[in-house]
Amino acid sequence: MNRLNRISSILLIISTIAFSDEYGKVCGIVKCGPTDGPLIAVNVYLKNTHIGSATDDNGNYCISKIPPGKYEIIVEMIGFSQHQRKFIDVKEGENLELDFVLQPQTINYDNGVTITATRGHSLITEVPSSVNVVDQQELELKNPQNLAEALQNVPGVTIKDYGGLGNQKSISLRGSSSEQVLVMLDGQRLNNPQTGQVDFSTISVEGIERIEVVRGGNAALYGADAVGGVINIITKKADQDINGVSGSIKLTGASFRTNAIEPAIQYKKGKASISGSAKYLESEGDFPYTDNYGNEQTRLNADIISRDYYICYNQYLGDPHYQRNISLSWKHFNSEKGAPGSIEPYYYHARMWDKNNQLNLIWSGKIINLFNDLRIQTFYNDSWNRYKNDKNEAVQNVDSKYITQTWGSEVQLKSVLGPQVSFTYGGGFRSDWMKNKQNNETNKRDSYYLLLVNESLICVNNIVNTVSFVPSIRYDYNSDFTNKISPKVGTVFNFGNTWQSTLKWNIGQSYRAPTFNDLYWPEDAWTKGNPDLKPEYGWDWDVGVRLQYPLFNGIYFESGYFENRMTQLILWQEEAGFWMPQNVGKSRFKGVENSLRLQPVQDFLSVNANYTFLDARNLSDERTEFNKILIYRPKHTVNVNMTIEYRFITLSYQYNYTSRRYTDASNIWANSLEPYSTSDISLVIQPTFKKLDYSFSFQIKNLFNEEYRVVKNMPVPGREYRFSVKISI
Repeated sequence: MNRLNRISSILLIISTIAFSDEYGKVCGIVKCGPTDGPLIAVNVYLKNTHIGSATDDNGNYCISKIPPGKYEIIVEMIGFSQHQRKFIDVKEGENLELDFVLQPQTINYDNGVTITATRGHSLITEVPSSVNVVDQQELELKNPQNLAEALQNVPGVTIKDYGGLGNQKSISLRGSSSEQVLVMLDGQRLNNPQTGQVDFSTISVEGIERIEVVRGGNAALYGADAVGGVINIITKKADQDINGVSGSIKLTGASFRTNAIEPAIQYKKGKASISGSAKYLESEGDFPYTDNYGNEQTRLNADIISRDYYICYNQYLGDPHYQRNISLSWKHFNSEKGAPGSIEPYYYHARMWDKNNQLNLIWSGKIINLFNDLRIQTFYNDSWNRYKNDKNEAVQNVDSKYITQTWGSEVQLKSVLGPQVSFTYGGGFRSDWMKNKQNNETNKRDSYYLLLVNESLICVNNIVNTVSFVPSIRYDYNSDFTNKISPKVGTVFNFGNTWQSTLKWNIGQSYRAPTFNDLYWPEDAWTKGNPDLKPEYGWDWDVGVRLQYPLFNGIYFESGYFENRMTQLILWQEEAGFWMPQNVGKSRFKGVENSLRLQPVQDFLSVNANYTFLDARNLSDERTEFNKILIYRPKHTVNVNMTIEYRFITLSYQYNYTSRRYTDASNIWANSLEPYSTSDISLVIQPTFKKLDYSFSFQIKNLFNEEYRVVKNMPVPGREYRFSVKISI
């Protein structure tokens, strides 16, 4: 704690910027270009502050109580072009008159906000990272049962599905291993310190507002394990515009005797609110499949019962200019499920139990003045896992139990030094703990970090609108492996207004920490851990373009090349009669990601497509495996989505193609999995009747009943029908 106190004191001293108590004012009128008439309810605000106003019935606005300084003023309204006046110099007691003219624009450009790419609120168009956001509307349309289903069509994402609703599902970004993808809940790390992984089948989408996927190494922002990228799950907060009580209930029925019920409720009074949701899911899970000899079989022992709870208390403090927020949330998951394993050998009686708790306390708001945003987060996460197979189906009976706990805190401050320069800096600590209930051995890791991120926006001319420069660096101290310094830098060039073109690039260093299993695996007759392991580390870089043009009612195209080279990869191999992990591996990932979005028929038909080419190679010294394709990495992945919207009806078709994958390091053709393609359709009807919002969702997953395997000897269910009814008050 002494380290954290010193860090906090330094950050507060650095952040102090003196401003006069005198204020200025900016007023004016906003008009429509073609008609020269006033525009009503236009948002006019100063970037990186909470200061703003909206135009009245005559198009007039007025922003008062502005501290002296330089600002970037933004004027925007849905359906009109965004107008930015880059430099506004407000002096003490001065009243500025600024009028604006907006031109109609029906194109919906992708100018949303990301909080994961820079650890602060930044426009996607001004960050060099490749970012995708799965929002609440998309989650409603997909109606996913877990996080894996929600992310399976995102560019660069590969889901390793071990088959069945309750079976393990891990994720890869740009060819990385699942241990090289950092997963967070509201900024809180979820990666299990024992295995380094996150099982996406254990994370439901209840209580989730959106999911941000940032591809590429991000150790400079988030430390260990962000080699392939970062997935940040952002939870819902109560709607601040709805007072009193509101809520919803959702019922789902699906194939394989699957049923779910999902109630949700929120209450708001004044500046305080509380919201909660729950989900109960049960499924027998048995489904037909064809075994390795062409015989029809039934996948048994694939059942699951799970419960998921989420509750969040939110309190706003202070006036709108200096608003502060306290948020306390708790998320709980527990499940019991069958663990049939592979079909050779088959486990008819093996069982698994999982319990997880995440507790998160966040304080955020302005301090000292309007130009400093402070965020303090304290978190706790625990998991309890048990696997039991004592029916003489395995080589030996197994009943393993593990408990892991993670707790910590961090302080982060964003200081705006001007309309185009800001710094985000902070520090924190984290403690990971694990106990093996079989032998009562415990292991612990303590980590401390400091980070600094700079965002600089330079206005150039009418051709090159802006240049964004984003360097960052982080130092990590760890109690059980080598300390690391992780740098990263990226630049974004934005051209044009109506015809928007963007050029961006990144380069940085990242690493993966050894897991508790790698370091401390209990010694037996065959295996043991290696406490002398070093982290995996490497350099990655990418370069890409983004085009947003007024064609087909707004066309969006993004293409990028990426490359990542890793050394000291941790591989388990035989040494002195034991299988133990060693830092002996090398790898190289390179490829191309392409995304296309267009709207051939405005407000009716939209098309989204992405294609990823991946070349993942083993560069380790073994001659038989050198330059071979890494297992379970498809070279080609294609996703296409077509959506038709008419009034309160939405119809969607989703297509996925995944190419051949090797299951053997020597790339033997016989040990590879056939390419496969799947098609899903979804129909959502959302009428409103007597102040009640209804949502009827019908889906057919794997429409053509394709039989395929993502993992060797792990069959995946065939065609599935899913129907949901949701009523909201």
